[in-house]
Amino acid sequence: MTRPLSYLELAHVGRVVIMAAEYAGDLDPDAVAHAFRLLCEAYPVLRSWVQGSGQDASFAVEPDYFPEVIVLEDVPDVLTKIVELPWHAGESVADLVHVLGEGHGYLALRTDHSITDANAWLGMFREFMRLLTETVNGDGTAVQPGTFPTSPAELFHERLGLIPYDRRLFHTAGGGKPDGTASLISGYLTLGRQETAWLRRAARFYRSSVHGLACGAILLAQRMLAGGSEPARMYCVSPVDFRGRVEPPVDVLETTNFMLSYVAEVDVSPRMSPVTVGQSIKAQLDGVLSRKQGVRADGPLAGTLDHNLSFALVSNLGVIEDFAEPAGVSITGFRVLNTVDDTLFPGHYVWTYHGELTVLYVLTARYFTEEQVGRLAREILEQLMIAGASS
Repeated sequence: MTRPLSYLELAHVGRVVIMAAEYAGDLDPDAVAHAFRLLCEAYPVLRSWVQGSGQDASFAVEPDYFPEVIVLEDVPDVLTKIVELPWHAGESVADLVHVLGEGHGYLALRTDHSITDANAWLGMFREFMRLLTETVNGDGTAVQPGTFPTSPAELFHERLGLIPYDRRLFHTAGGGKPDGTASLISGYLTLGRQETAWLRRAARFYRSSVHGLACGAILLAQRMLAGGSEPARMYCVSPVDFRGRVEPPVDVLETTNFMLSYVAEVDVSPRMSPVTVGQSIKAQLDGVLSRKQGVRADGPLAGTLDHNLSFALVSNLGVIEDFAEPAGVSITGFRVLNTVDDTLFPGHYVWTYHGELTVLYVLTARYFTEEQVGRLAREILEQLMIAGASS
């Protein structure tokens, strides 16, 4: 069984997406392996590999092939060890890592970005946890063999008539990355439940969104790190899920990548409020998305701040609902793992789980020192608190 990759999928081949659920309790490795096999039967794209390259690339599946479950010991810094595992989409586009400890562990689904965006990953993992729960609880789980998900390009053309790109991103990225790679500096920021509740309340009060306020806090923090007092043109890149923005809506696992990125442009000075910056970003995104045509401007976006601080990627997974839990097991935490191999500008990945908002920040040592990244992280946290307390 094969299916050609569309351009929207080709653009992401070879980038692994990993998120991990932390659990308390004991999980039988055989039950985990059985549930993962059921998942792969229902969604055969998980059993595929990328065959060929360029316009000739396709997903291919052999009847008897199933990806493996990798079992690791629960040792310190085990999440980093998961990230360091090798990845080759030409061999497999998915596997599952089970970190097995005493009364504690992790379940980390690794998928190639060509077969899942963030919401498709969550849909796959949610279905896996349902199957695992039924397996452990002895509910006689069975699945119907599935087929490949529909091409995202096909769905865009069918339901919108076009793919609504923000063409500015094509032209801005045209210069490519500099020669060589640089190490990355990343970490996590977390707001407690009360602070997260404040931020959500402020978003409602100012008719904005948590994504808008997070973008405002991040851009303002980057502007402060750049130094100076004058306004500077800054650009916030936001990936947007289109599943619920077309008619009829697209189911979460109906396709692979149904997200496109858009740019909001804001003049930011250190004297501004994160709320004001966030309101502008939300208004621009609302405007371009309501037109459902993308952005046709063909000029590159030119930043003026040092260290590429003019740009920020802010990807918000939103509120992640609770997963099914097998008897005797509770999911106690959730992490997006940093798998970026290089970057030109700061990236920030945001989600809320169990009432707490977390930001994974990723910056390159090409432009930043550890001390600068620490300053930026502290400033982002303070700006989020300021936004939350302002209502």
